[in-house]
Amino acid sequence: MAEKDDDRDTKDGEAGAAEPAEAGPEAAPDPEEGSTAPDAPDPGAPADPEAEPAAGEPSEDAEAKPAAPPRPEVHAEPPPERPGAAWGLPFVRADAAWTKWEMWLCAVVVLLEILVLSAWVGLKGLSTAAEGSSKAGLVFRALSGALVLGLAAHFALKSQKQSIRSGATVAASVVGLLLAKTWGNVGVDWASNLLNWYQQASFLTLLGGLRGVGTRLTLLLTLLGGSLATAAGKHITIDLLTRYLRPKHRLPVVVTGWLGASIIVGIAAWGFFDHIAIDEFDARAEASAGEKVSAVTTKLGEHVFVARKQIALDLKTLPHVMKGERYSEWMDSNAWNAWVDENGFAERYGADKAKLLKTSGDMKKTPIVVVPEKGEPRGELVKAANLVFPIGLLIISLRFLLLCLLALSGHRRVDSEAHADMNVVPGGKTSAKLEDEPAEEKA
Repeated sequence: MAEKDDDRDTKDGEAGAAEPAEAGPEAAPDPEEGSTAPDAPDPGAPADPEAEPAAGEPSEDAEAKPAAPPRPEVHAEPPPERPGAAWGLPFVRADAAWTKWEMWLCAVVVLLEILVLSAWVGLKGLSTAAEGSSKAGLVFRALSGALVLGLAAHFALKSQKQSIRSGATVAASVVGLLLAKTWGNVGVDWASNLLNWYQQASFLTLLGGLRGVGTRLTLLLTLLGGSLATAAGKHITIDLLTRYLRPKHRLPVVVTGWLGASIIVGIAAWGFFDHIAIDEFDARAEASAGEKVSAVTTKLGEHVFVARKQIALDLKTLPHVMKGERYSEWMDSNAWNAWVDENGFAERYGADKAKLLKTSGDMKKTPIVVVPEKGEPRGELVKAANLVFPIGLLIISLRFLLLCLLALSGHRRVDSEAHADMNVVPGGKTSAKLEDEPAEEKA
């Protein structure tokens, strides 16, 4: 009997040692209230068919299912990291400065384009009477009145409740719409005079008017966007070959592609420049490249002279136009002749040719520059503005060369876009999906 009691005490001690050691004092049973812990299962009792199998014991379902074949290991080989060479640091700084300058230029071009288009729409709307066949003026005045009165009510009642403020803003906007016809003829003559001056006798006239300026600014913005996309590696590319190459083999292939793109874009830039030089700047088709460049630069010198003089004349005309004076009647012969003598026409074209520009009598002179033996240079600067396209292509070509230098010096990675952006790895799965799978399935 003593041996049996010793065996029972030994078993009880082992069972107590098998209990979780993390049970705190709150889990201990109160001797006065009695133990609430569940009784240990009787070894002799029949097994519960719904009970979960113990750890380490295979379940019946697991034994019934065949083992899944081992999945092949996925090798998402990262590109080798190598430090950038010291000789590439000047190119890194040049790339950063170049990109910053182009971003600022893009912002300026966007603001100018918004200003030009807004001026075009506003002046066209104000210069159209409400009683005319076109209702553009009435629509413009209605929208303008609704906008002005609505904003005035919104900011004037900012201390009131939101419901009162919103209702007053809507009411003021409706009133602005209804009052459009009452001021349908206000500002028609003034806006017409200003619009005609812009279109017929100002610096914008040399560029084809407000519409021509908007077209050239759009083209410039497109080329700047292409240059920035090339610098960021977001240009249009077909990386069908590079996505199947190992990282160490990718560099020569990508650099070769960039170099080829630079050559192709550079050839296109020269082709457009050659066409413009012959068609717009009167260069001979059989002339050499140097002669064509010389012809273009010579004409550009004259364009710069004409643009400077026209801007100076616009500054004298603007106060008269803003006061409502007719742009074509404020300048008489004496004022025109004095202006020709003071602005270097005799030094550039000769005294005899400059004398031909002067007028006599009481004749009124339109305030636009006149070139000896050519007349008024309307649209003359459009020729110079067309050079934006070949110059933009040349800049993109240089961008590709800079990319090559940055990649060769180790300061630019050449991962394919699929591996960089989509996290694509062999096997048709993304790295994000692989991370969500259990560890035993990955293995």
